[in-house]
Amino acid sequence: MIARLGTLGQEHPVTGVTIWRGCAVVHLAGELDLHNAPLLHRTLIELIDGGCRRVVVDATGLNFCDSVGLGVLIDAFKSMHAFSGELRLAAPDRNVRATLRMTGLIDVLGVRDTLQEVLDEFAD
Repeated sequence: MIARLGTLGQEHPVTGVTIWRGCAVVHLAGELDLHNAPLLHRTLIELIDGGCRRVVVDATGLNFCDSVGLGVLIDAFKSMHAFSGELRLAAPDRNVRATLRMTGLIDVLGVRDTLQEVLDEFAD
């Protein structure tokens, strides 16, 4: 397995970014934590600064998210809102979903069960 490494040697949580009908889909894998959350933050800010106003964070491959990772998602949500944009979180696993539920972020971040569900919403 080839590790996706960030600038400090930490595993990069972003496995790719795809564009679908003007919507950026940021694909995550592994863990989102203190050590690598800044890498996701940079990716999201670059998309927002580049004019993207619809972003889906695809958490299909994400199996852990700590408070720093949650902070990055909240910051991106607030930035998108400031530009009249939308950010949604798709397909978090049960552990990540439980964390989102406990923190009250499951509704704030527009969490959906599948990536397709978000893409369909954005297509309308």
